Amino acid sequence: MIVASLVAAALLYGWGCVRARQAGRAVAPGAVVAFALGLAVVAAVLLGPVDARADASLAWHMVQHLALVALAAPLLLLGAPLRLALAALPPRAAAVLARVLRAPAVRVLTQPAVAWLQFAFVLYGTHFSPLYEAALENPPIHAAEHALYLGSALVFWTPLLAVAPAPHAPAHPVRILALFLALPMSAFLGFAFYVTRHVLYAHYAARPDALVDQMNAGAVMWLAGGTPLLLALLWCVADWGARERRLERTLG
Repeated sequence: MIVASLVAAALLYGWGCVRARQAGRAVAPGAVVAFALGLAVVAAVLLGPVDARADASLAWHMVQHLALVALAAPLLLLGAPLRLALAALPPRAAAVLARVLRAPAVRVLTQPAVAWLQFAFVLYGTHFSPLYEAALENPPIHAAEHALYLGSALVFWTPLLAVAPAPHAPAHPVRILALFLALPMSAFLGFAFYVTRHVLYAHYAARPDALVDQMNAGAVMWLAGGTPLLLALLWCVADWGARERRLERTLG
């Protein structure tokens, strides 16, 4: 299922690039590279040794989830698949997609505050509920959990990266504030894992170093989880400054 989904996504994106070029609409090479890297991250963490290690180690499981939400999701969005779809689809289908993107429900969901809240709810709700243990023991639930993380992260990053045609593109100060407030989200989750002195998940309890592994998982989330957010925040500040300078030159 994972391989089929990745291949389908790559083929559809490639088809969109061909269609867009045929219509005389350039596809930015950087967007293609970003989308390819996003798919590569998904493949790297859900297939092969990383996934096998995640089944035996909570720390590796945390690396897997962190890669999905903090690397794969923003890279896929930077590939601008919605913009490509609007350029590649037939006019009637593109008009339908445009109406969906302008729908009130989509606009509300991609408001920074709503996007932040749903992402926090997914992160904390899954890690501190029976769902996490169930996912460790049941492959279909585990696959659904991964899809939930990736989907929630895509919603979270959509207004922050504001890649056209984002349903909602907030002003730079709002995006900077949302990114700043997101920094403690992963830090607090990681800190909770790090300081807990009992094994949270029975699936890992048989490990002789289960508590140390759990602390390592907390350290991964606590220390590494905020790095992509910090980089995005710095990029947003730089982009805001560049925009203001362009505006000054235009007005001057």
